[in-house]
This record gives sequence, C-alpha cells and structure tokens, in this order.
Amino acid sequence: MRMKSLVPWLVVAAIAAIAAAPTAQNPAPRAAAASKAGLASERVARIDRALQQYVDDNRIAGIVALVLRDGQPVYEKAVGWSDKEAGRRMTTDTIFRIASQTKAITSTAILSLVEEGKLTINDPVSRMIPQFAKTTVAAGGSVVPAKRPITIRDLLTHTAGISYGTEPAIASQYEAKGLGPAAGFGWYTADKDEPVCSTMERLATLPFVAQPGEQWVYGYNTDILGCVVERASGMPLDAFIKARITEPLRMTDTQFFLPAAQRNRLAAVYASGDDGLIKRAPDGPRGQGNYIDGPRTRTAWCWSSITHVSTEDQRWRPLLSATMTPCRTSERD
Repeated sequence: MRMKSLVPWLVVAAIAAIAAAPTAQNPAPRAAAASKAGLASERVARIDRALQQYVDDNRIAGIVALVLRDGQPVYEKAVGWSDKEAGRRMTTDTIFRIASQTKAITSTAILSLVEEGKLTINDPVSRMIPQFAKTTVAAGGSVVPAKRPITIRDLLTHTAGISYGTEPAIASQYEAKGLGPAAGFGWYTADKDEPVCSTMERLATLPFVAQPGEQWVYGYNTDILGCVVERASGMPLDAFIKARITEPLRMTDTQFFLPAAQRNRLAAVYASGDDGLIKRAPDGPRGQGNYIDGPRTRTAWCWSSITHVSTEDQRWRPLLSATMTPCRTSERD
C-alpha cells in the first residue's frame, strides 16, 4: 500500500495545541464546563461518536479535540491511540509534531525584530546573509540572474521563487549540496549536524525556480528567515523563540527536539494509503523523524516543532489561531 498522505493527525495537533497544561491531566471539569457553557448534550455526544468512529474505522490512530467558547475550554476529549503498535492510548497532553504550522511562529519572530527596528520587511535578505546578494533562476533550460534581490517580504509571502529543490530541472544540483532529494522530501533537515545558517548560505548558491516576486512557491523560505532571526538578533533561533514567544506564553512543551524523558508523550506518525486506512509511517526523515535521537543541531523549526500550548494571554490568541490552522500534509514528489 503506497503511503499517499499523512492522515489528519496534523489536524489533531492543531486542535490539541491550545489545551491548557494544568487542566489537561484532569478532563472531568471540561464535561461540566460544556454543560455550563450551554452546549447541547446530544450534540456533544454526536462529536464523541464521530471521533470514535474515525478510530474504529482505522482512518486515524488517535484524536484530541478541544472546543473553546469565548476563549475558554468547554469540551476536551482524547480518543484512540498515541502509538497503536505500542498500545499507548491518546491523552489530552500528548505531544504532536506541528510541522509547517510553526511558520507562523518564525514569522512572528521576524516581525518582532521589525517592530524593534532591527529589520524592515523590504530589506534585502543579503543584508543578513550576504550569499543572497546575487541569486539565480533556472528558466527554460538555462540559469539566469535574478532580476532583483530577494527581500524579507518575499520570504514571508513565499514569493521568493524558492522551492524545496525537488523539481527535475534542479534536483540533482540540490542533492549534490545535501538539499532537495537529499533531505527527505526537500524540507527535512533535523538529521543534519549543521546550523541553519550554514545550510542557507549553501542554498543561496543554487538556482531557484522563479523570479523574486513573480510566483508563489512553497519552499525553504521560512528556513532562510530562521537564519535572518539569528543574524539580526545575535541569538540562536531556538533561544530567541523561547525568550520572545514560547516562554512568555508558557508553551513549556514547544521545542525543536523532544527531551528523551518525554519520549512516551510523543504521538507516532501514521500515513494513509489509497484505501484511506492508516499505516504506521517508517522511521527516518520520511516518517517518524529524528526529533528525539537526532544530532539536535539543525533547528528546522517549521518542520520539527513539538507542542502542547498553554495560553491565558489574550494578546497572543491571533498567533495561536494561525498556528492551529488544520492541514493535511501529502508526500511530495
């Protein structure tokens, strides 16, 4: 059975992300809260049945669901398995990989530096990473110079023309530099013993797939922004995000790599085949990843984040809403 797409555990991660840590261990008050909030009991029961049916039908291994009303939790439930093969049940404090949802967090780090006057969104990326001063584009079977410098705005909006290097015209060049096909589906670098800026400096020497500002292209944009954060702030990316975002929000379980002591809290990754039924994803970059036993050097935040968020500060709710957008991630190429 071909692994077609990762089943909605990413949706589960998105839903579970804002569960408050102090109450996650004791879901009973949430049932009472649902009643007090005026939720119809028969509709709550309908949600319970729907979630359980997904698990019973083997369409998803496990689910954590959370409903907020007026910013307060009124429903929370864990169903199914965190790791089906290991016999580990899903719990409301299970930790999930939130993958590209963390792009919002990295972008928030950039915007905080803009607010401090250390950057502007119209700055050329080369101000922080000189190797981006002159970039090239693969077009029509040849490589041509970029028409203009790539800006931070381009990276924030994914209009820099930068992909993950898996297109046939450039894949071999990227693979020779340890990127593209040599990095999982292009984006996976958590197994690399190399700082983010070293990787991005090397990326700058490779041809991109569109001229800056002319097309929306999903790729290494946010990884480059991670390096920009480091250069502009003078701090490692993980330290900056911890100091400015996750620590103030008390997002105590949000980090690039999971401490070994929390191994059993991490949900396994499952994929779905053509029949729509789950199958455990393999170990390694195209499946479970190296988020516990890897080199713990390459902070590819937007792909290796693990989170269980606690929030009481209303100022951050727009950011959390952005990081909780449900998604369905398909294998690339």
